[in-house]
Amino acid sequence: MNKICMGIWGNTNLRDRFNINGFGEDVPVIDRIKQVGGIDDIDGIELHLPTELNDSNADEIEKVLNDYNLQIVQLCGHTWTERQYKFGALANIDKEICNQAIDRVKAALDMGARFNVPISVLWPATDGNDFPLQTDYFGLYDRYVDSVRQILDYLHQNKYSIKICIEPKPFEPRSYIMMGTTAQALCIVNEINDPNFGINIDIGHSLIAKENIEDQITLICRYNRLYHTHFDDNDQQCDADVPPGTVNFIRLVSIVYVLKQHNYEGWYGLDLFPYRDAPEKFIKLSRDNLRLAERVVRLMRQKGADEMRKDGTMGPEMAELIRECIKEA
Repeated sequence: MNKICMGIWGNTNLRDRFNINGFGEDVPVIDRIKQVGGIDDIDGIELHLPTELNDSNADEIEKVLNDYNLQIVQLCGHTWTERQYKFGALANIDKEICNQAIDRVKAALDMGARFNVPISVLWPATDGNDFPLQTDYFGLYDRYVDSVRQILDYLHQNKYSIKICIEPKPFEPRSYIMMGTTAQALCIVNEINDPNFGINIDIGHSLIAKENIEDQITLICRYNRLYHTHFDDNDQQCDADVPPGTVNFIRLVSIVYVLKQHNYEGWYGLDLFPYRDAPEKFIKLSRDNLRLAERVVRLMRQKGADEMRKDGTMGPEMAELIRECIKEA
C-alpha cells in the first residue's frame, strides 16, 4: 500500500471570497500536525514555507513529528499569497520580484534538506492572465524556464535529493494559469530535462481541465516523471477539494489501477478543503476510500483485468468486473 499524507493547510479555518471570515476557528500549525498524527494510517504531512514552517517554529515541529512518527513529505515555497506576487512569481517580469520567488523556493529546499523532505511542489498560481492578450506567453515561458533552471542549479550545487514538481491547474486564482494542463506541464518538464524535475498531478485540477486522468497519468509515467500525487474529488465544474471517491468512486478505482499498473511507489497526498465540515471526517473518508480502491484494484487484477484491457474491446465486461469487485471488496 502507498502511504498517505495530508496537506495541513486544509485542517484549519478556511476562507473563500464569499465568506472571508470562514465558518470555523483558526487552528495553530502545531495543533494541526498533532491532529493529523492522531489519525491511523496517515503517515505524513505537507506544508508551506514560511506560512506553516519557518525558522521560528522548526524545532517545535521537529519534536511533534518525532512524537507522532510523522514525515514531512512535501514542502512548498509560498509564492502566491503576498501582494508582490499578484502578477506572477517565477515568471514575473519584475526581476526583483522574480528573484524573491526564486529565493523563496530555495529556502524551502534548504529547510526541506533539514527534514529529509522528498518533494517540493511549484504551483504557478499567479503566473498567467485574466484578459485576452494581457500576457506575452513567449516571455512568460522564457522567464519561468530560466527561474526553474536557477532553482535546479541550486539544488544540484547543494547536492539535495529532493524532487521538484510542477502542479498544473487550468484556472483559479487566475482566469488562465500557465501550464494549465498535464501535457503542457510535461512539455516544460521534458524541455528542462532534469531527473529532479517532474510532475505532481492533482486529481481535482485534472478534472476541471476535463482531462481523462487514466490517459494523463499514463503519459507522465511514460516519461518516468510522476513524482507525487494530490488526491481530492469534484464534479468537474470547480476545484471543490472534497474527499477522493466521494463524487465518483469508479473514477478513483481507475486512477489507483493505473498508478498500480505503473508501479507508482510515491505518496498519496490529500489536498482537502473542508470549509464546513470537521477535517477529521474528510481525512478518514479519504483514507478509507483510497484503501477500498486499492482492494478493488487488487481483486480486479487477480480476476484478469490486465488481460481484459489489452485489446480495448471489453468495455461492458470491465464495467461488470468493477461492479463485482467493489461489492466483494
